Amino acid sequence: MRRFFLILLFALFTIGITVYYFRVPLTLTIGKQILTEEQGLLECLDWSVDSWDRLAVERMCWRSEAVSVELSNATFDGDHFLVGNMRVIHQQTQTDDNTQVTYSPTPLQLDLPEGMPTVEVEKLTVSSPLLSESLNLSVKQTDDFAFTIDGDMQADLALSDTKLHAALRLSSPAVQRFLRDAKLPVSVSALTGKIEAEFNGQVINADLQLQSTLNYALPQCQPEIQVNGVATGQWDFTDERATLDLRQLPVDLAVAECQALLAELPQDWKNSIWSGRWQARISEPVIINAQTLTLPALSVQDVAHVSTVTLSEFVYQLPEQQMQGKLMVSHHSEAFQLLDAQVDFLLAGTQLESQGIVTFELAQAPEELPINWQALSMRSDFSLQGKVNEQLMLNITAKPQAQSVVTEVMMLDKLTTSVSAQALFAMSERHIKTQQTPFEQLQWQLDAEAERYQIDGVQGRNLSVSGHGDIDASLAANVNADIRVGSFKRENVRGKELHQQLGFSGTLRPEGLVGKLKGNSTIELVAHPQLVLRDVVLNSEGDIKGVEQLALTHKLTHDSLELQLTHRLEAGLMPFTLTLGEHGLGAIQSVASQFVPKLKIEEGLISASVSGELSRQVFDFEIGVGDASFLYDHHYVSGLELPLKGKWHAGELMIEPAPLSITEVRSGPVLTDVRGQITSDNNLLVLRQFSANIFSGQLAAEQVLLDKQDQEVLVTASDLDLMLISEAGREAGVELYGQVSGRLPVFIHNGQAEIRDGYLSNIVDSMLKVEDNASFNALKSQRPELQPVFDMLDELSIETLSADVNMSQDGQLELAVKIAGENKQKQQPVNFNYTHSENIYTLFRALRLSDEITQAVEKALNQ
Repeated sequence: MRRFFLILLFALFTIGITVYYFRVPLTLTIGKQILTEEQGLLECLDWSVDSWDRLAVERMCWRSEAVSVELSNATFDGDHFLVGNMRVIHQQTQTDDNTQVTYSPTPLQLDLPEGMPTVEVEKLTVSSPLLSESLNLSVKQTDDFAFTIDGDMQADLALSDTKLHAALRLSSPAVQRFLRDAKLPVSVSALTGKIEAEFNGQVINADLQLQSTLNYALPQCQPEIQVNGVATGQWDFTDERATLDLRQLPVDLAVAECQALLAELPQDWKNSIWSGRWQARISEPVIINAQTLTLPALSVQDVAHVSTVTLSEFVYQLPEQQMQGKLMVSHHSEAFQLLDAQVDFLLAGTQLESQGIVTFELAQAPEELPINWQALSMRSDFSLQGKVNEQLMLNITAKPQAQSVVTEVMMLDKLTTSVSAQALFAMSERHIKTQQTPFEQLQWQLDAEAERYQIDGVQGRNLSVSGHGDIDASLAANVNADIRVGSFKRENVRGKELHQQLGFSGTLRPEGLVGKLKGNSTIELVAHPQLVLRDVVLNSEGDIKGVEQLALTHKLTHDSLELQLTHRLEAGLMPFTLTLGEHGLGAIQSVASQFVPKLKIEEGLISASVSGELSRQVFDFEIGVGDASFLYDHHYVSGLELPLKGKWHAGELMIEPAPLSITEVRSGPVLTDVRGQITSDNNLLVLRQFSANIFSGQLAAEQVLLDKQDQEVLVTASDLDLMLISEAGREAGVELYGQVSGRLPVFIHNGQAEIRDGYLSNIVDSMLKVEDNASFNALKSQRPELQPVFDMLDELSIETLSADVNMSQDGQLELAVKIAGENKQKQQPVNFNYTHSENIYTLFRALRLSDEITQAVEKALNQ
C-alpha cells in the first residue's frame, strides 16, 4: 500500500512537472477551445508561479476584430490582481449599414458576486484612430466593482446589481486635448466641472456641473463666453425619450471690446443697441426622442433688458430632417421707440417655407446722418420659399411712412410709401459660380406720396411717384416710372399738374447703365412773371452708355411751336444742338407777347438753331426771320428780313455781320427801305450802317447799340422833302417847298432819347406860301401893326433856311428857324426868325391814328 502511494505520488508529481513545463501551450490551447470567434482570440499567455500563493503573468495577448489587448508584469495572489502594463488598441472596422442593433430595456439585475479579488492597472495605454494621441491611464479598484481612473482621463466608475454610475472630471487632460483638436469655432481658455451619469438598464440620468470660459476670435475683437452652472438630463430607453434641463446653465457673453463692429452706426444708435454683456438662457427643458428634438424657448438678452432675441417652438424631426420654429427680435429704447421682428420658418429636407414681419418706429434721426426725419415708422411683411439647394423666392412688402423727411437737397412732408419686391435666387453651386448676381430675377414696385415737398430748390404740393421694374441674372433691366406733381415753385417760376413718365430698357454694367431711355412729360401750367406756358408736352428718348456716355433727344411742343434738343455726354464733354424748325412766326405769338405784351404778329417765318458744348461754354447759333410783319403798340412793321449767325465762346459774343432789311415801318411818319447790319462789339448787339427813307429823303446812322446803356448816336438827315414834312405837320393853309439836310445828335440815357444841338438846312432854294392859315390869321387880328410883315410871308422865295433842333426826353421838340429870302411880288427881301415847340410823340400818335393801313392791321390782329 505504501508502495502504491509512493508510485501515485511520483506519478502526480511527474504530471504536475510536465503540466507546469507545458503550461503556456496548454493554456493557449484550452483558451482557444473555450473562446468563440466572436469572443476573440487568445494569442499569447506567459505565466508562472511566483510563490506558493501568487501567480505571475509575464505577458498575455488577446485580439478581436476591433480591439487588441496586451498586458505584462501582472501578478495575482487570490485577493488582488495587479497589472503593471496594459495596452489596448482599437481598430476601425467596416460595418454593415443594414445591420440593426436592437435593445430591449430592462432593469439591471446583475447579481454581482461578493468577495471578488480587486483589480489595479498601474499603466494603461489606449490607442485608437478616433484619438489624436494615445491615452495614458491608471485604474484602481476602490470597492466592490468601484474603480477610479486617473491620468489623461480622470473618472470614477461604480457598478452594483441595479445600476452603473460614472463620473468624469472635465479638467481631465484628454478632455482638454479633445476640445483643442476638435477645431471648434471657439477656443476654450478655462474648463472645470464634472459630468455624472447613472444607468439602471432603462434610464440614464446625467448631471453636469460646468465652469468654463470660451473665446471667439474676430478681426476686431475677441468676445468672451462664460458658461457656469448646472444642467441635468435624462434618457429613457423604454419610450426613447430624453429631457435636457438647461435652466440653471446660463451663457454669459462679454463683448465690450467689440463695439468697433458698429463703428459705422450713429453714436445714439450705437449706445442704444450696444451692450457689453449679454446672457443666453433656455427657460424650459429640451425634449428629445427618436423622432424629434423640441426646444420650447431660447432667449438672448442684454443686461439692460433693452434687446431680446428669442427662438421658440423649435422642433427638429429627425427622420424627415425637418425643422421649424419661430425667431423673434425685440428692441425698445429712446433711440428706437420700437423695433420688432418675427420669423416663422419650416425647413423640410431642402424645402424652406418662412414668413415674417418687421416693424419699427423712430422719432427722429441721429445728428450724424445726412438725413433727418420725424415720426418714421414702417411695417414690412416678407416670405422666403423654395429649395435651399436649387431656388429660393423672396417676397417683401414694406410700408414706411414719416411725418417729415429732410436731407441737404430734399424735404418731404407727410410721406407714405409702399415698396414691394420679388427676388428669385439660384442656390445651386453651378449657378452661384457662374451668375453675376445672387438672384436670377428681381422685380419691384414702388408707390410714394408726399403732401408737401422741396427738392433742390423746387417746392410744391401733392407729389406722387410710382414705378416698377425687373432685372435678371445677366443684369438686363427694365424700369418704368410715373411721376405726378400737383404744384411746383422755384423762385419766380410756378406751375401745376406735372405728369412725367420714364422708361429704361438695357443692362447694368461695371461702367454704368447701358440701354435706351424714353420719357414724356406734360405740364398744364408753367408761369413766370414774364412768361406763362400752358399745356406743354416734352418727349424724350435716347441711348445711355454708362455714366460717361449718353445721347438724348427731347422734343418740346407748345401750341404749334416745336423745339428739338439733342445732347450727348462723351469723354467728359457735353455737345448739344437746339433746333427750331421753320415755323410760321405766329407760332411764337403766345410766348413773345408775354415778354412784349404790345407785340402782335401778323405773318412771317422763323427758324433757329443753337449748337455747342456746355462744359466749355462754346455755342454757335443761327436765327432766321423772313418776310415778318407785326404790330407793336400802334407801330406797324412789315417785310422784316434778318438772317443772324453768331458764336458765344468762353463768355464772348461774336455775331457775324448780318443784313437787316425792313420794307416799311409805319409809326406816324412812314419809314421805307430800312436797312442796316446787325453785328456785335464787346458782347453787345450793334446796328451798323443804318439807313431809312422818310419824307422822300433819308435818315442814316453809323452805329446804334441795341442795349439799354447810355450812348450817343449821330443821325444824319438827307434830302428831306419840306412839302411832305409840312403835310405831316397838318398846318392847313401853309405850303412849303424844298429839301433840307443836316445832323441830329441823339443822346440816349436810361432808355430815353433826346436831341441836342441838332441842325437842319435847305440844300436848294425853297418856297413858303401861307394862305388862310388859322395861326397866321389869329396873329394878324391880334397884332394889326404887324400886318405888313405877315403879308411878306404870303409867298416867300427862300434862299436860306436853317433850324437848330433840340428835343427833351419827354419828346418836346424845339426848333429855332432862320429864314432869308425875298417876296418877289413886292420885291422885298425878308429875314425871318421864329421858334416852334411841339411834342413830337403827340404828333406821331396823331399821325398813327390817321394812318388807315395801320388801323386796318391793328383791327384785324385784335379780332
